[in-house]
Amino acid sequence: MTPLIEARNLSVTFAIRREGQMPWAAPKQLQAVKDVSFTLNAGETLGIVGESGSGKSTLARALIRMLPATGKVLFAGTDLLTLPPAQMLARRADIQMVFQDPFASLDPRMTVGQIVAEPLRTHYPHLSAAEVKARVQVMMDRVGLLPNQINRYPHEFSGGQCQRIGIARALIVEPKVLICDEPVSALDVSIQAQVINLLADLRRDFGLAMIFIAHDLSVVKHISDRVMVMYLGKVMEDAPKADLFAAPQHPYTQALLSAVPIPNPAAERAKKMIALEGELPSPMAPPSGCVFRTRCARAQPLCAQQVPALLGGSRAVACHFPGPDTAAQG
Repeated sequence: MTPLIEARNLSVTFAIRREGQMPWAAPKQLQAVKDVSFTLNAGETLGIVGESGSGKSTLARALIRMLPATGKVLFAGTDLLTLPPAQMLARRADIQMVFQDPFASLDPRMTVGQIVAEPLRTHYPHLSAAEVKARVQVMMDRVGLLPNQINRYPHEFSGGQCQRIGIARALIVEPKVLICDEPVSALDVSIQAQVINLLADLRRDFGLAMIFIAHDLSVVKHISDRVMVMYLGKVMEDAPKADLFAAPQHPYTQALLSAVPIPNPAAERAKKMIALEGELPSPMAPPSGCVFRTRCARAQPLCAQQVPALLGGSRAVACHFPGPDTAAQG
């Protein structure tokens, strides 16, 4: 099967100038994403997890050229990073994004109808006003908004409703890929479940491929087919959902999973937590070798000397000493 999206050695670097630094002094380089490779098949959902600062959102923005990046992003065989602006604009209809903050991602000066219709006017300018309005009303109804709310403004809606507006705006051009950058993290828990179920339904009905970014592993488990774990800009583990949750191989993945609450009091009390020592290193000065070694209970001298390759095919692990849960080994 030919992947719908294939990222090859994707990297994003920011030039950082310190306050008071002389203008002729060279800025420091912050590598937010380093040599990330993955594939996304049609109809598949890839969950991306990791701590804050792991590069998840930066990776998402690099995929659609919201940030400059190096490497390759192949969409249906075409490298998006090399396309001229006019050709990239046409591709944007195929890859749409839902952002984390539902209020900040909507223009407060525009009505809901104008917000949802804007992509149609950009990509399908030949549509008449009546056709645009009809499509907008159908999409509003599909995401759980009332058609008579079409002339209201974002401040008149709740956070969950605003996120539904953002989803409607993204889907109005019928994309092939939907990138969701922590779409429920700013919402109440009761609303999170509604939005997650909506996204799962839309994925099925529209035949979408999705990239779903989140901190909450229980949410990722519910909606994803495959999970990719990131740490300090690099991929630690990439595996089918069932394999990763049943038997994680990377110590960082094991630590993340040990923190997920179990809805069984006895099992919750019996489980062993894996505490990560120390703080997340600065991406301005990442550790040598394996970037996770400074917080890893398995770290050996080799880990400081050599960067582990992401090996293993459909189940890939970037660790010199992968294996069962260290906490379970006691």
